[in-house]
Amino acid sequence: MFFFQRAKCFHCSRDLCLIHLTEHTQYVENQSRRFLSSHEQILNDFYNKLKSLSVSSRILEVPFVQLEKWRRDAHQKLDELAEQKRREIQEKISEYQIEFTKKTNEQRQKIEILIKRLNDLSRQTQIANKDIKYLDEKIIETKTFFSSIKKHSIEVSTYAFFVNIRTNFFDCQTSTSRKARPESKEPVSNGNKHHFDHKKRSLSVSLL
Repeated sequence: MFFFQRAKCFHCSRDLCLIHLTEHTQYVENQSRRFLSSHEQILNDFYNKLKSLSVSSRILEVPFVQLEKWRRDAHQKLDELAEQKRREIQEKISEYQIEFTKKTNEQRQKIEILIKRLNDLSRQTQIANKDIKYLDEKIIETKTFFSSIKKHSIEVSTYAFFVNIRTNFFDCQTSTSRKARPESKEPVSNGNKHHFDHKKRSLSVSLL
């Protein structure tokens, strides 16, 4: 009876006879060399690629392109907004000029009436207290009119991409008993009426 000596491959844990062990060892060595060679080539390719690798244009250029596009778009919208507000201000000026002419003509007529009445009173020997009181009240009202004109204004206030146009026109100048209406705020998009009858107005618009 023959007994074949056997050995165990430490690579694949197989039991082999000594006859096949040499062949198996050669096979394992060839596989290992092919594995090492292929991976050496992969690593060499990685190394060469790293030498030619540079920072991507997605990092160096694209963010600036996107930022510049935002800047151009924002400037365009800002210019459009500014032009819109210029038109609104010009409309307010035109409306105010009409109202200003109307109010000053009314005051001129009132003063002419007062001058005529004063001339009539000057020809009288006695002047009643009610006439004196009436003239004093009208003079006070006229002074109030002139004082109110000095306070008339169109104010533009801005915050980020918000523009607010505030008008302060004819308020409580023709009668001391008349109350000013509360301030009204309207968005630009409404296209509502423009009034100057004793009130302040505020218009605001957003670029965003």
